[in-house]
Amino acid sequence: MASDVGAPGTGGERRWDLTPATLASLLAFLGPDEEAAARAYERIRRRLLKIFEWRGCDRPEELTDETFDRVAHKLADGLEVEADDPLRYFCGVAYRVFKEVLREEQKERAALAEIRRLPSPAAADPEAERRLGCLDVCLGEVGPAQRGLLLRYHAGDGRERIDDRHALAEELDVPLNALRIRVHRLRVKVEACVRDCLSAK
Repeated sequence: MASDVGAPGTGGERRWDLTPATLASLLAFLGPDEEAAARAYERIRRRLLKIFEWRGCDRPEELTDETFDRVAHKLADGLEVEADDPLRYFCGVAYRVFKEVLREEQKERAALAEIRRLPSPAAADPEAERRLGCLDVCLGEVGPAQRGLLLRYHAGDGRERIDDRHALAEELDVPLNALRIRVHRLRVKVEACVRDCLSAK
């Protein structure tokens, strides 16, 4: 089985969209006829949703779609899968998708860690003070509401963080994926501002 799957799209957008050709390849892989392929599709989809939910992902449906898209495009490109049950291959791709999401979230948490903690005067150094000074300026530019959004979105861990993001999306009356895109764009804006500020000093 091939392992060179593409990275998830940034800003919540999947890298690929299914075309008639890729869909045809996927259905041919799932079953000998349309009815059998449809049954296999539903079975595998339910299993992948449970896997992503069990691993604590806050967007299992999106990641399940991402997994199907990747498999479909690999099959359309000529990949030959040697597996008694297509589910086994899907699970392998889903695991790589999950690991990529973990790396993405770890980068986000690291980038915003400074927002959630105050510097210790005893441990402060000139470089840290410069960076925190730029961060303070940039957060001031996005305004208190956006700063609060960043803080809350990245607060907590595990199930607590997932539940709070769902609650935040409901409070803002937006889909969870739209909230994630909004936070991602805001974080990119703040990070770019900090880099510009540091290079100007």
